[in-house]
Amino acid sequence: MANSISICIPCYNSERYVRTTIESALAQTMPASEILISDDRSPDRSFEIIKEYEGIARLRITRPPRRTTIGGHYRFLLDQSTADYICFLSSDDALMPDFVETMHQELEGEENIALVAGGCLETSSNLVPLRIRGIGAPRSVLNPPAGFHFMTKGLHYNISFSLFSRQLLLQTPILPAEADLVTDWFWALLLGTRGKFKFVRRPMGFYRVHSSNAGHNNKEGIQQASLVMLEFLEGLLEPELGHGLESLLNHELHDSQRLDRGEGVRSVNIKNRAMNLVKSAIALGYRKLPAAIQMAEQGVGLALKRQR
Repeated sequence: MANSISICIPCYNSERYVRTTIESALAQTMPASEILISDDRSPDRSFEIIKEYEGIARLRITRPPRRTTIGGHYRFLLDQSTADYICFLSSDDALMPDFVETMHQELEGEENIALVAGGCLETSSNLVPLRIRGIGAPRSVLNPPAGFHFMTKGLHYNISFSLFSRQLLLQTPILPAEADLVTDWFWALLLGTRGKFKFVRRPMGFYRVHSSNAGHNNKEGIQQASLVMLEFLEGLLEPELGHGLESLLNHELHDSQRLDRGEGVRSVNIKNRAMNLVKSAIALGYRKLPAAIQMAEQGVGLALKRQR
């Protein structure tokens, strides 16, 4: 029997973007088993826009009982979902129309898949493609703990365009509050010790870069959260894996100290700059947006028009 897939959308203060996010989830070539949209008590019009989609088949609207955090919102949706696999789609991002269909193909005939990570297009706030991400991901399946070792090199995936095993996520402990900001990295590291990783080396969605991104201009906050997370994770792992985190902890601590001294992060070397130019050139081929996304950016909900 085919695995069920849930698209979970945690929303907070996304009135400018959330319609596009919802429309992209509804405009799939193969529908998701369910779409869950949760608004975290936004003070703007986000929930008002979300409520317009009430009554659409397979779509559920919910809210946490009280204001929560990024990781807390993920956990809330995890508990609310009923599918085998979950995509946590940020409320300012958008999926390619074939995301669900592609993920079904990646899961077919496979066992113990913990994570399927898709590539994406990094865009401006207006969805103008800036560069492509994920084309350098591994071609082969990573068996545990290879996924863990891969993710120790950094956060090499985007949570919005990836699929998690719900059962494996339910078994993960809750991070300390100080590490909440890097829940996505924690999940990837821990799941890499428990199941297989697969990668889709082409764009599965649009990742917006704008001033309200959780990690935008917050390198120090992410650095400190990473230190707490890595120390917490070290206590969960088998000794041979836990000891392997020591060098990563030292590296993160070194970078954190450099930030404290105002030195900033490492400058990008010439090779990385050249690679970024290539990624930017490839991204230009995706300037034409899917119809549902293009209309949603203009404030028109195609799914709503069809429902009426």
